[in-house]
Amino acid sequence: MVLFDTNVLIDYWHQPKELLKLNITPENFALCGIVRTELLHGAKDDEVDKLLTFFKSFKNLINDDYDWEGTGFILQTLRSKGLNVPLSDALIAFTAMKYDIPLWTRDNLFKFIQGYFPELKLYKE
Repeated sequence: MVLFDTNVLIDYWHQPKELLKLNITPENFALCGIVRTELLHGAKDDEVDKLLTFFKSFKNLINDDYDWEGTGFILQTLRSKGLNVPLSDALIAFTAMKYDIPLWTRDNLFKFIQGYFPELKLYKE
């Protein structure tokens, strides 16, 4: 299983034929709440219903109190090293680590996070 980052899905959303090639099923791809939130935030009005249906193609990774504390630890650790990252990215990274699955992202920031948290696995395209 692989956790999608928002930026990868945005790229594929604009290339439907390429998206279909991925064979997305809940057995092989997952989303977490913050990724769904970011996708809806950037959606055009006529895309919202399509996105809500699209989300059902993925396994939904649940975030709980433990995740917020773990995300806070990531943010605090990185800040102490002089690196400020968005809360959303820290939560996505922590979710991938919690579920022990690779994160598919095109954001180089996650390589920096991985430098301090080597347990973060990054999917290679």
